[in-house]
Amino acid sequence: MSLVKISEVTEKFGISSRTLRYYEQVGLLRSERPPFEKHRFYDSDNINRLQQILVLRKMQISIKDILRIYESQDMETLVHSFVKRMEEIDDEISTLSQLKAFVSDFLNAMTAHGITHISALPLLYEKAQKEFLSASKQDLSMETLNTISDKLAKPLEMDIVTLPPMLMITSIRTDSRRSEIESFWDWLSANQIPFGKPGSRTMFEFQSGEDIVIMQKLPGQISDMEKCNESTKAFPFEYREFTGGLFAVSSTYTDEDLGALQYRMLQSFDDNPSFEVDFLHNGCLRHEALIEAVFSPENNRERINIYVPVRQRKPNFVDYSEFEITECITYEEIERANPILQEYGVDFHKITPIYDPHFTVLENGEAEFIAWISERKLDTNVAVRLPFRVDMEFIAEEESEEYLWGTTEGSLWFSHGGCTYTMNAENYADKALKEHALSFQQPVLGNAFSYPEIGNIPHDRYNKLTWIVGEKHFAVILNGEVRFCGVSFPYMNMDLHLHTPETIIIGTNGQGKKRFRSIKISQLKTSAKTNTIQGALKMNVKQSNNTLPDLRQIIHPEYGQNYWFNGCASYLMECLDERDFDYWFFAGLTGENFTQIFSKNYFRGSGVVDYRLSEKGNHHVIEEIFEKCGYASTFVPLKQILSNREMYVQMLIAYIDKGIPVILNDYGNNPHNRFGWGVLVGYADYGKTLLYMGGDGTVPDSISVEDLLPKGYVDQDDHCHGWLFIGEKQESKDLAGIYRERILSLPQLLTYEGENYCFGVKAFHAWADHIEKGYFEKITPEEFDNWGMHTVYVCCLATNSGGCKGFLDKALALNPNMTFISSIIELYRKTGHYWNDDNGTDLEALGGGFNVTLEALQNKSKRKKIADKLRAFADCMDGVSALIEQFKAK
Repeated sequence: MSLVKISEVTEKFGISSRTLRYYEQVGLLRSERPPFEKHRFYDSDNINRLQQILVLRKMQISIKDILRIYESQDMETLVHSFVKRMEEIDDEISTLSQLKAFVSDFLNAMTAHGITHISALPLLYEKAQKEFLSASKQDLSMETLNTISDKLAKPLEMDIVTLPPMLMITSIRTDSRRSEIESFWDWLSANQIPFGKPGSRTMFEFQSGEDIVIMQKLPGQISDMEKCNESTKAFPFEYREFTGGLFAVSSTYTDEDLGALQYRMLQSFDDNPSFEVDFLHNGCLRHEALIEAVFSPENNRERINIYVPVRQRKPNFVDYSEFEITECITYEEIERANPILQEYGVDFHKITPIYDPHFTVLENGEAEFIAWISERKLDTNVAVRLPFRVDMEFIAEEESEEYLWGTTEGSLWFSHGGCTYTMNAENYADKALKEHALSFQQPVLGNAFSYPEIGNIPHDRYNKLTWIVGEKHFAVILNGEVRFCGVSFPYMNMDLHLHTPETIIIGTNGQGKKRFRSIKISQLKTSAKTNTIQGALKMNVKQSNNTLPDLRQIIHPEYGQNYWFNGCASYLMECLDERDFDYWFFAGLTGENFTQIFSKNYFRGSGVVDYRLSEKGNHHVIEEIFEKCGYASTFVPLKQILSNREMYVQMLIAYIDKGIPVILNDYGNNPHNRFGWGVLVGYADYGKTLLYMGGDGTVPDSISVEDLLPKGYVDQDDHCHGWLFIGEKQESKDLAGIYRERILSLPQLLTYEGENYCFGVKAFHAWADHIEKGYFEKITPEEFDNWGMHTVYVCCLATNSGGCKGFLDKALALNPNMTFISSIIELYRKTGHYWNDDNGTDLEALGGGFNVTLEALQNKSKRKKIADKLRAFADCMDGVSALIEQFKAK
């Protein structure tokens, strides 16, 4: 069977690789990648099918109909598709015939009635409809005429442009707050402020309520903001800072129907993958539609541009073709193809440490860096835009490079514009799981790639590492050896010169020490772009998308804010302007920052809330949390949402339009996350796509409703998955009382034990017994789930050891008589020492912390010491309960 490379197919048939990829996605074609090949190939059957598809598409048979043809494999479906297309053509002919008949009748009527002036045309239209239109044309109302006109309208041509920020003076008077164009015109002339030339993008008009407003850019000597504050006080007209940004622009003549053009512009964005209309959370445009005069090719007709504010959609990398890995290429060839425009040497003394890593500049001029955990990093304070290059000369000391913490242990990484580039990634504590991978996210699109065994860093010697994120190559070079080189990445075809500069942040992970001899960051040259038209755009006058205005990440692991539900709840309250109910409040109220967890059977989540929701019918737990804050709420189980999906999506849209997020617990078939907590913060395509924030992400992710709420989807376990809608505030709660009640109820929480799980003291003892009695002896390396079987519990105790202090401090401040809280703080601080700072006898030192291995859990001597240490944690929790009970007994 002969195979044809995809590049040969695109050249032979004059079709783009993206179109081929789309045909594969919808199921019309199938390619294959033979073993040891970098490229995809098509066999003869798929080549023949592609030829058939191209013939059908040239006859404008829709993809949907083509799919139906191949699904049925009979001539009847094919004939039906042809008949349907002929009917569409007949409809187009009929529309033209209707318009022709309408024009003909009007021409005859004008002649018969002696019409000599255009002002009589509307009256003639009304009379004609009643008197002389033939019976077959009686349905030609003005609405029908509008429909015909829309059907026959020329394709809409638009560009996407960037308008710069400008200080503008408007025709709105400061005293009356009304637009007075005549006097504004006179004032501009009297003050010798030059009028904006047609097409210069310095003078616009727009509609504000009932007024037409003129907006003129102020000249440089006035727009200097340091001088402007005094000079503008005397202005009789309002000035404003125009923020600029992206706008869609289309041209027309003033004698055309401007409202119809704007309507079509607003209708032209719904299915556009790159741009959408820029609506604010209240449903209004970011800025009113602007009109600008431009030079006209016709002396007797005035031409204008109409500007509508738009914004970029977040790219979806599945719409883009795959890149190719290039072998047998030298470092010198890559350098020549990606020339440097400007090189910046990083001054170690000007580096800004983030989250307190160990960082010092040594006497010999080198910089020493230990991050401990990945969130601790270094800001180089050097910003570059794509494409760019980073060169580091460094040494990694082998004697301190132990793999203890997790997937990036021993790594060296940097980030730029939200994408991370890592050497020596994916190294776990278990030696069998070390991958020494090279990993990165593609610029702009953000999709992740990982290549094991090519990211290993030699230790105890100086290394020269180069990352070239170029326009021609994406390459990684270590000590002159090309470890990876890719070409034809989708980002390379984008307008890279439009992207803003981003700072380079450098990080590592774990206890491994890195010493830098030099760091250089280079701006690479960008090819000139001459085609500025972005293509046809589609949008709708009816608001089809909306996003909450103040988005932020939900959790901050670097601050110990690890529990996702509490981050979601605090964000929801923040949107309701309830500032007292922050993350630490909810982490204490739920007990997640106080209570150890342990499951007796299977992984149930990361904290108390997940555990309680792991049992069917427990969704009231969430409602009770918000009830303590004085709010009504409704947690709708996923099963109920799926039974009336459209209604709940519309309900979500209504909440977003009011500026209120919705909490969700379950991501359906989301490829990014199997399930978890998040907040729904927006929608697009009339709710077909939903936007959510989860974890420590700083920008929302999107997911289709079909994936989030798939038809036929059922929970795989008893977890109470669903959405939380907040209701009205029922009463104002006493904050001191909430904190007091939580503290006094801790003993009940710290001693809870049920059939499936336990908390606090019980959890520590059950966990210790689980280990010491040999549960892990029967576990094979393939079955060992480090996180679900052990490390999640370590994360819980580590987080709680310091994470509860904020709640306890606030409780004591609000309830000064509860002096015993100071002793509780000391007991939790003591658990912090037991975890990672106890003179060589702490959990980490014993090998039972984040650095745990299956070997340690299977070794009788080691696991005995680990279990005994866990029982010491239990003693501290017993002490917490005893202090509270003594206070309650007084």
